[in-house]
Amino acid sequence: MNDSKPLKRLLTVLFIIIIVVIIILALFLREKTSYALPFEFSSDNKAVTQDVPEEIPAAEDPFKSSTVPERFIVDHHTVVKDESFSLVTGQYWNDVYLWPDLYIRNEMKSDDPDIIYPDEIIDIYNRLGKGDIYNDIEKDEILKAYIEVYDIYKKLGSGKENSVWALLYSGAKYDHDFLNLFSNRIDPADKAMAQKYIDEEGFLE
Repeated sequence: MNDSKPLKRLLTVLFIIIIVVIIILALFLREKTSYALPFEFSSDNKAVTQDVPEEIPAAEDPFKSSTVPERFIVDHHTVVKDESFSLVTGQYWNDVYLWPDLYIRNEMKSDDPDIIYPDEIIDIYNRLGKGDIYNDIEKDEILKAYIEVYDIYKKLGSGKENSVWALLYSGAKYDHDFLNLFSNRIDPADKAMAQKYIDEEGFLE
């Protein structure tokens, strides 16, 4: 009977060792494992939802583009007496100042952008921009059209000064640095006069 006591002690020690090992393993695994819960508990032990951050890809800016927008004909307009390109763009594009962009895409009978004849047909292209918002590429296209019309006016010689100055003043509506951007193409006297308009009247809205 006495021989059983050492055996019992041994079993007891082994049992205690196993319990200790289990506890140590449990603590070790707990430290190695973390759980992110989508809520926390408030002071009154009620679960409160937390904002779980997630990576959301940045939305692309619809007005940023690296390519020239495609231009295509969407309508045709028959000129009536006393019309001008600015009136036509006002009608179809809701912006009278965009007219150089439409003018350079059409071949008209007159070499003077200020003159169009009744019954001429104007091809109406898709409009650049949305409302008064234009991306950088669209602005570049508009300004290029303005400077092309400027060159046409200059070839017509004297008598077109008012048209030239009004054109340059209007072009600055789309980029306030327009006169400086094309200073190598614009006559200094024309630039000075257009700048005078800007200083006195402010930029067109």
